[in-house]
Amino acid sequence: MKFLHISDLHIGKIVNGFPMLEEQKYVLGNILEVAETENVKGIIIAGDIYNKSIPSVDAIDVFDDFVTKLSEKNISSYIVSGNHDSVQRVSFGASIMAKNNIHFAKSYNGKIEPIMANDEEKIAIWLLPFVRPTDVRPYHSEEISCGRYQDAVAAVVKNMDIDKSITNILVAHQFVTNNGVPPSRSESENSSLGTLDNVDYSVFDDFDYVALGHIHNPQSMGRKTVRYAGSPLKYSFSEINQKKAITVLDIHDKKIEITQIPIKPIHDFKELKGSFKDIMMQGCNDYVHITLTDDLIMDVKNRLETVFPNIMLLDYDNASTREKNSMVEITNLKQKNIFEHFADFYYLQNNKELNETETEIVNSVIEELGGAQ
Repeated sequence: MKFLHISDLHIGKIVNGFPMLEEQKYVLGNILEVAETENVKGIIIAGDIYNKSIPSVDAIDVFDDFVTKLSEKNISSYIVSGNHDSVQRVSFGASIMAKNNIHFAKSYNGKIEPIMANDEEKIAIWLLPFVRPTDVRPYHSEEISCGRYQDAVAAVVKNMDIDKSITNILVAHQFVTNNGVPPSRSESENSSLGTLDNVDYSVFDDFDYVALGHIHNPQSMGRKTVRYAGSPLKYSFSEINQKKAITVLDIHDKKIEITQIPIKPIHDFKELKGSFKDIMMQGCNDYVHITLTDDLIMDVKNRLETVFPNIMLLDYDNASTREKNSMVEITNLKQKNIFEHFADFYYLQNNKELNETETEIVNSVIEELGGAQ
């Protein structure tokens, strides 16, 4: 029996001012074709269906069309919400849609019941929406001593009634690590909260396959069958070298064979660097980040767009810009005190500012060390 595993659709996303909706409709069409060609039983969608918790009407229409076509082709859907989604909005009407084999994870309520994908081969699919410790604590407070995601997810799994004699597939959207080693990430993904949101892959030892979402680069964590499907499209230039693909699971008697089918988008992402003359000879329709090594050129973007209609980013890298950047960096270093340097570092690591309590702690430590200058 075959399943497809996909995630991180981010329907409705805009990248550097370019709406991705047409790209997303195209790739979802490709996924439908693969589902038919591979004769799959179901499609697993591991979160971040939309790019924001209140998606646009157009984004909702695109996803509605996708799952409707799956249902019409008698292909079941198993869907969990991600950190970009609203679980309540995504799972609206879940009980009614389940009658048409479109299965949504509802808000966590203390217990998760499996969905039997096939009675003959006994495959149970468990749907776990993206959960935070605050979502789990009302039901398992004694098992969560602090705000660690590891404890929250472990408590959820511990309270599942898992029959290990059959094949168990978990669909989840969490930041899963391998003994503290994080997965390979890109700049289009949210930064982690240090190690607070880490969930070690060993938490999922009782599952035969763990269909993960959250990370855009396809990869396994800890063991081959704990796997991020990755996003079907590139959403930043940091993802240029990622090989986007559809994960195909072929399951027989608890044995799972994993293969990947490459995805070819309408437009790829490319980075080009060189002189204006050389760059103009490389025109293409892909999304491009162009770095010119010339001095400033008048009306350069309009001229480049005659051969590059999808310029997302345009930069210069020449003697003048390098000197300017160097001077700015030196000036900034000299102007900032120790606290400001630490605050900058903290923001880069955690994607948020120091709060009032943390600021007081840092300042007190700096004072003990001799002051902030």
